[in-house]
Amino acid sequence: MTPSSGLSEYQSPRWADRVKRSGIALALALALGLGIGVANDAALLPSGVAAQSSVAEQTLSDVAAQANPGVVTIVNLQQVATVQGNGWQQIPNQPGNQLPGSESQTTPDDGELVPVGSGSGFIVDEAGHVVTNNHVVEGGSGFEVEFYDGTTVTATLVGTDPFQDVAVLKLDLEPGQSVPGIVQFGDSDLVRAGDPVIAIGTPYGEYENTVTSGIVNAVERGLDAGTGYSLPHLIQHDAAIYPGNSGGPLLNAEGEVIGINVAKAYNQSMGSVSAEGFNFAIESNAAKEIVDAIIADGNYDRAYLGIWGQASQYGVEIASLEAGGPAEQAGLQVGDVITGVAGVDGNDPNEALDTVLFDRNPGDVVSLEIVRNGQQMTLDITLGERPTEVVS
Repeated sequence: MTPSSGLSEYQSPRWADRVKRSGIALALALALGLGIGVANDAALLPSGVAAQSSVAEQTLSDVAAQANPGVVTIVNLQQVATVQGNGWQQIPNQPGNQLPGSESQTTPDDGELVPVGSGSGFIVDEAGHVVTNNHVVEGGSGFEVEFYDGTTVTATLVGTDPFQDVAVLKLDLEPGQSVPGIVQFGDSDLVRAGDPVIAIGTPYGEYENTVTSGIVNAVERGLDAGTGYSLPHLIQHDAAIYPGNSGGPLLNAEGEVIGINVAKAYNQSMGSVSAEGFNFAIESNAAKEIVDAIIADGNYDRAYLGIWGQASQYGVEIASLEAGGPAEQAGLQVGDVITGVAGVDGNDPNEALDTVLFDRNPGDVVSLEIVRNGQQMTLDITLGERPTEVVS
């Protein structure tokens, strides 16, 4: 993270304490072959496995048959020199790590695009826009998309929002070629704990369009993303997901996308054993707003403060400020401690700043409650627009 990110780079003691007690970690990188990002959840692992969905077998089959043509596998391609710089160069020669199309044992030339990871996604319109997770496409120089029938096409990255972990690709369709299917977004505000859900994706980059089912365990969850902010707007569910399921849809009983699968739990106290039935998907309403903006403009504007903070006893202490950034222009100083945001309920400054990042827009004015040299004060700040070079 750079000082201009507008996020507070620290791990909340509250999260760390609860993770120590629970032994649970959450891996965001469900994209096979991509780097693992670890996040810590505040919730303890349930003592029992949640009941499976009561969706009738015929209904489940119908939903899967309806959605499958619009669900795809995405392969992330990177240049050999880049991959070698990341220490990946031996992966193609290791049995069990190969991806579709990577059977060759020959050493590729520098500059050649090679597959480094795969994930899942889904087509949302006739123009060929594909929705997935940012961490599925991150670092990619090219992308291959495989349809349910085995057809493979290339795709171009339209834009991403790394903060909510959403990305959009566009299929490079031949003249006259149409998309094989479309899945529609549903209304995640209607989702309730206990609702049946269906997940579709490509586990391990190989088992295309695997269908699993379960129920919603909870809504409006948040995860500490491990990069100074909490990933919000998540549905907790127990439909089985695996490495390679990242970016795949979570469907309701009507076949509508009510979530994008993004993370699952691992039990650190048991040697990172997968905690089955403890999975997370980004709520469709949060994702659709981002997707629509990316399709229209190529990006999704995030508000930012231009600070770099760290945990303190009383809140978020400012360690540095971006020169000329919104916070510096408003008069914030290094050493100030942010204790809250006016109008945002709760006692956690981290969550309050997350609200600024996810629920406010560039140009909005927020009032930060701070302590400076033992004195409480409030400063009004006009939020800036996150610079394009800020990636975390």
